[in-house]
Amino acid sequence: METEFTLALIGLILVAGGMMLHRTAGQRRRVAKRDPLKEIAAEREARESTPEGMILEMESRLFDYGREVEGRVETTLNVLDRLIIDAEQEVSRLEELLQTSRQSLGPRVDASSEQLEQQTTRLIHAGWTNEEIAQCLRCDIETVARIRSQQSDDGHSAAA
Repeated sequence: METEFTLALIGLILVAGGMMLHRTAGQRRRVAKRDPLKEIAAEREARESTPEGMILEMESRLFDYGREVEGRVETTLNVLDRLIIDAEQEVSRLEELLQTSRQSLGPRVDASSEQLEQQTTRLIHAGWTNEEIAQCLRCDIETVARIRSQQSDDGHSAAA
């Protein structure tokens, strides 16, 4: 009798263990069959199907678009700021160069008339105006006009 009871108890334990194993295996199969991406997509579709969900989705898209536009504008402003700084540095450099060239030219009082004529002739051929030549060589506009008229007279007599 005791053996029958022991056998019945062992049988009961085996049946309970088998049922538990079957239940655990079923849960594993269900978990393995689940696709989290599909679940997320289904949840999203369910949210978007309601008007509130659609509004929230649009707000999210607008926020993302606003951030993107803000980033582009900020990048453009940074580039423009850098260009302005570079341009200001270039202007400063050119002003210094102009100031240095003006100082190195000095007054033209000591220049001989022959040198003045040669330099004026070169600048006339380069297409400079009388005012530009007079300012550059620090001489009178009348002197430049006289040299220009002499050259045009020489050019007419050489052509004849």
